[in-house]
Amino acid sequence: MTKKHKKKLSEISNRSIKLNLMKWIESANKEQNEQGLNWYNDAKQFCESIAKKYNLDSYTVATVVSCLSPNNKWERNKVDAEATIGAFTSGKFTEKEFLKLVKCCTYKANRKKAWLALEQGTEIQKSSPKTHSFAMNIARNSSEHITIDKWHLRACQVSPISKKRDLQESCTALQYRNLERITSEVAKIYNLKGYEFQAIVWLTIKANWER
Repeated sequence: MTKKHKKKLSEISNRSIKLNLMKWIESANKEQNEQGLNWYNDAKQFCESIAKKYNLDSYTVATVVSCLSPNNKWERNKVDAEATIGAFTSGKFTEKEFLKLVKCCTYKANRKKAWLALEQGTEIQKSSPKTHSFAMNIARNSSEHITIDKWHLRACQVSPISKKRDLQESCTALQYRNLERITSEVAKIYNLKGYEFQAIVWLTIKANWER
């Protein structure tokens, strides 16, 4: 039996991506719309409260949150961010001790990036577009950045009535910028900021796929 061809993102037209995103935003219910509109403001308030507690800049906190975000649930992400910041500001841990003793539910490389951000004040570079955008969306409510994670990538590739299937869940920097541009254009149609649109779609597709 011939193995079914897995469609790649590069094989999907910009028009199809745009239509898929429009279908997702239009399928959002009232609760998903309300939560999506407030999501990044709530995240920003969390970072500001942690920044005040540990005498840090709120963008630095958002950077730590973003570094620890890959494959990490949001509520756990917040717990891990404060644990990392608490360990660093206590002065009781070296990076090696932190990695060994403080548990975080994400990859070791990302934990090291979070520690480095605290130790050297390192900002996330544009060459890491997803985590860079996430930090910019949270800390600065930047409408020029879109956080494109695996859920947004899925939303770009299929509509709400499509069958769930294996999809491309990572993209090149060039593909990222193209999806960012398309998403911003669609968001404007609905009088939404890019990060508001993305948050609503994120909530909607997760609810749809996790049924």
